Amino acid sequence: MTEMPKGEVFEGRSAEMKDSPWLASEDLLGAGEVKVKIVRCHRYKNVEFDKGRKEPTVYAIEFEGKQKQLVLNSTNRKTLVAKFGTDVREWSDKEVVLFVNQKVRFAGKTVCGIRIR
Repeated sequence: MTEMPKGEVFEGRSAEMKDSPWLASEDLLGAGEVKVKIVRCHRYKNVEFDKGRKEPTVYAIEFEGKQKQLVLNSTNRKTLVAKFGTDVREWSDKEVVLFVNQKVRFAGKTVCGIRIR
């Protein structure tokens, strides 16, 4: 029988178990509404997500003091455009509130997702 590798007690949030640069609803569950300040928008090419899903171009928002970025879906992009305009340079230094919506439609299913207010 193979011996169990040495480990340590883990008592953090489950979101820490997922090694991803992208902010996910799991990261915010139980946190309520989270106020963040936008630093800038990034564009990434040929991004591979969980389960091998690939996207040719992904836009994401970087937040002040946060390690993970929020990938912009069309709903959140439209919210930012309505609030701050179409020039993404104008989004920098603006504050928004992130929250988890448990009724987001994605790939034909209802899932938890991050929304911007």
